[in-house]
Amino acid sequence: MTASDPQAADIQTFLASTQLFSAVAPEVLSLMVPEFTWVDMDADQVLFSQGDPGNSLYLIWSGRLSVTSEWMDTERVLAEPGPGHSVGEISLLGNSKRSATVRATEPTRLLSLSAESFANLLDQHPDQIGPVAEAMTERMQRIRFGIVLRASEIFKDVDQDVLHELESGMELLTLQSGSVLCRQGEPADSLFVVVSGRLRIWLNQPGSGSLFLNEVGPGESVGEMGVITGAPRAADVIAVRDSTVAKMNGAELERLLGLYPHVINRLFVGIIVRHFGGGGKRATSRGAKSANSFALIPVRQGVPVAEAGEWLAQALSEVGPTLLLTSQQCDQIMGREGFAQAAFDDPRNATLLDWLNEQEFNYRYVIYVADERVSNWSRRCLRQGDHILFMADAKGPPEKGEIEQQLTEEHKLTGRRTSLVLLHDTDTEVPSGSLAWLSARRIGNHHHVRLRRTEDFGRLARFLTGRAVAVVFGGGGARGFAHIGIIRALTEAGIPIDLVGGTSMGALIGAQCAMQWDGDTIIKRTLDLCLAGENLTIPMVSVFRGRKFTRGVRAIFGDATVEDLWRRYFSVSCNLSRATVMIHDKGLLSEAVLASNTPPALFPPKVHEDGDLLVDGALLNNVPADVMERYNEGGTLIAIDVNPKDDLLSNTPYDGGLSGWKVLMSRLNPFTERMNVPNIMDVIARSTAIGGLAQRKIVRDGIADLYLEPPVSEYPIMGYANAPKIADKAYVYAKPALARWQADSESSA
Repeated sequence: MTASDPQAADIQTFLASTQLFSAVAPEVLSLMVPEFTWVDMDADQVLFSQGDPGNSLYLIWSGRLSVTSEWMDTERVLAEPGPGHSVGEISLLGNSKRSATVRATEPTRLLSLSAESFANLLDQHPDQIGPVAEAMTERMQRIRFGIVLRASEIFKDVDQDVLHELESGMELLTLQSGSVLCRQGEPADSLFVVVSGRLRIWLNQPGSGSLFLNEVGPGESVGEMGVITGAPRAADVIAVRDSTVAKMNGAELERLLGLYPHVINRLFVGIIVRHFGGGGKRATSRGAKSANSFALIPVRQGVPVAEAGEWLAQALSEVGPTLLLTSQQCDQIMGREGFAQAAFDDPRNATLLDWLNEQEFNYRYVIYVADERVSNWSRRCLRQGDHILFMADAKGPPEKGEIEQQLTEEHKLTGRRTSLVLLHDTDTEVPSGSLAWLSARRIGNHHHVRLRRTEDFGRLARFLTGRAVAVVFGGGGARGFAHIGIIRALTEAGIPIDLVGGTSMGALIGAQCAMQWDGDTIIKRTLDLCLAGENLTIPMVSVFRGRKFTRGVRAIFGDATVEDLWRRYFSVSCNLSRATVMIHDKGLLSEAVLASNTPPALFPPKVHEDGDLLVDGALLNNVPADVMERYNEGGTLIAIDVNPKDDLLSNTPYDGGLSGWKVLMSRLNPFTERMNVPNIMDVIARSTAIGGLAQRKIVRDGIADLYLEPPVSEYPIMGYANAPKIADKAYVYAKPALARWQADSESSA
């Protein structure tokens, strides 16, 4: 400090007057004074920007600052602190990015304390400086809460003075993973806003267990409808992971209603509108919440979980800022060996938890990589993750590993989002043995990933963040070869295919797409199958025996199961016995394809394991986009419809019956006018698909993000010899259609 600066005694008196250092003993304050340095700022000068590395605390000696923060694409003014207030204190608890931008609104003088100096003081005087660190943690929670509150859908339009009142009237609560925030049937005396972590809402149904209703994350609220209506809690609310929520009781809301009646009434109206579906037509069906933090847990020792974490972090970084954390990296960043292994009852736990929450606040995605043993860090990873990924070496034993077993016994994972990631060698062509892995555990989803394969980790990242691309292939006989042309166009446009669903011919081609075969291979194998012919039989049940087709499909797919596919897959069939749609998403791939490819009257119905009869899925759902919605939560959905709305037109009129001999003669005799009537195959195929046409408008206008109708109606349903032409025509159609769609998507992003 210079000679013109205030004397040490004045600085000590000033420190004692601040809320942050008021409880520190005078003798310790005197030791702190030399550690501070002066910073002078002009009006409108920026002290630090959001995202900058943090390495010091600032106390305002004179002047005034403006604190603003951008979160969830919204920038808000958080505060305008004056003399005696502090900014930037969280940086003293460990290396961290600044969570706000601070600038001077007038000439301002500051006292600065570096993180290194604070760490030394904490080591020398833990009893005196420890409470200061705790106060900093609490203040940082308040700052994050202020940012979340101002960016939330519910409160973002509320005036600043009312927001300050809301903040001061809300209590911050810390919830452990699995704890119950409120129970169904209890009095609804308060509402909650999630500051960090994640909550799940469950409805208890007598006699049928619990029904998952929704999941809420930072910035979202729960319980507000009960406070408004006075009705009891409608559902249980449980912390998915360690979380922080802000609680406002009904009495405080009533007080604010008296002070700001117009603002609070407008707030209530907005809540009610959102509650009853005012968020848009896809808000309920495709509004699933994607995770922001992922816990990578090795099932046993020897799994290359750290390497997999690095590849996943690289894939997620293409979407937004991503932080990968191992226990070693946490210790290194915090500058304290063993800090990551702090027990949950350790005094350091609060500081570590708040620092981790700060990272989740500053990064879009955080990946927690557990140790290759059961440790406090591994337990913490499990408690911090929105989505738990159990990582396994696909070549290893499928039984539960020792790490997985112990951690799942210690922590109740009911209601948690869990997935199994099977790690394969880089050169693996086709996975196998998935059923053994899945039967050994209850898991939400599973993924096959090859190490050091960018495309595989990209697919995993899209699934984890609700951005997976699903393609639904409709039925349509030979016109289904159009799917191959569109697959080619999608590939050239750089649009990935992560999930595949299909009906009839769409199920057959979709299954090969799910195997990741190229277009030429799909055309050849499908043509060989369709042109092999079929044996006629006495038409007691069907025109054809169906044996050749069945053998051909089984030869194509062999022993491959749906669970072994790189891309997730399902097909649909029609349960003729029960008049319902059946979904085939497990077991032998060949059987899933066959179940969807049994046109009634042409092939004998497939007998299901329970004795029901299954026929071609096109009978009820020719383009099963609605089914795909259940698999692709929040992602992109592309539907391909190769069955034209108008077909079999311009027929020759006939009355009182139709002679097949007359039709045959009109086609054999060159001197007779040809009768334009459909053949029996066309009639059956068209009749099979007629049910799917009723869903066309729903799929095109309400479900699919992109609805493609390649112009292939000129080709007959049984015209398999035209396969290359059909594929090429669809490709030519899809190229500009995809380019327009991509341009529109980018302009509206």
